[in-house]
Amino acid sequence: MNHKKDKNLNIFFLLIMATAGVQRFLNGLEVFELFESFANPLQRNLFFTFFIPPLYYLFFHNLIFKNTSSKRIVLHFTIPILIAILSSIFNPNLVILKAIFLLYSSAYIVFTGLLIREKLFQNKNYKELIHFQSIKNWTLIIFAFSFLIYFLANYIFLNYSNEEGQNVLINFYNITSLIWLFIIGYILKNPVILYGEQLLLEKINTSTKEEIEVWRNKKKGDSEKDDLEVEKKVKGKEEEMIFAIKKSEHELLQNFTDLPSLKQLAFKIDYPQSHLKYIFKYYTYCTFGEYQNILKVKYAMKLIQSGYLDTHTIDSLAIKCLFTNRSTFYKNFKKQTGFSPTEYQIDTSSN
Repeated sequence: MNHKKDKNLNIFFLLIMATAGVQRFLNGLEVFELFESFANPLQRNLFFTFFIPPLYYLFFHNLIFKNTSSKRIVLHFTIPILIAILSSIFNPNLVILKAIFLLYSSAYIVFTGLLIREKLFQNKNYKELIHFQSIKNWTLIIFAFSFLIYFLANYIFLNYSNEEGQNVLINFYNITSLIWLFIIGYILKNPVILYGEQLLLEKINTSTKEEIEVWRNKKKGDSEKDDLEVEKKVKGKEEEMIFAIKKSEHELLQNFTDLPSLKQLAFKIDYPQSHLKYIFKYYTYCTFGEYQNILKVKYAMKLIQSGYLDTHTIDSLAIKCLFTNRSTFYKNFKKQTGFSPTEYQIDTSSN
């Protein structure tokens, strides 16, 4: 279950994992002769297969939109029920049933592809990108996996016969289990999928002490009278805004050519300036002007750690970090780190 701003539990993924996992687990017990035989629902009634395509489609819809309406869920699960009812009335033969499933599953794979193309690859503002970047690779990998499942399911279904039903299903489980193993491995290597990027970064940040403390865990005191209106608008968005600022800071330190003003930062992360002023006033240990100096010092620390002072002077470092002169740089660096640049270089080298 993702946390807070990445907060929705994608119940459809759990259903997919349960459907795929239970069948393969029971089949494994049977192979190792720990279980005599399990009554696979697909052997009794092939119409259970028709519930799989909408399940995957709803998973993608929920992943991209963070929410799926009850009407949409009912609609997509009503379709396979209607197919089952109509089939029980008209009793089509196996060949017709295979053709229906091919068309039905093809429609769902196309709809899913169009959904991903429309919503995942359109231009987004910075606020939207914060959350979409963390799921984009996951979405594409699972879609590729879904397409492979679609191909294998139809290939195996087209070669399905009532006499060889069990063997066909076992072959399907054997092939797709390898794919599921890859998916599980990918999840373990990318815990952001399960935790959400915001919570994962919070967990990482709590495990190591920040070199320069900027952000408060709790709000500093009560809001002043002039800030009460802004407080109402900001309430509930504080963590999301701080996360957006941290993300922007990380990007800035990768390409440190200019410092954004409050107006430029507000434009980039798509929040009003008044909201940012409130955040810096009540959730930091510094003013915005001091925060800009901290960014310069952080960049200097990064350069020193990479060995910049081995081949350059402190004056050069001060200019590169956008300080006006060596004296201002030295004073700010000492204030924020407790070391002079040279002392910090020695301490970094010894560690």
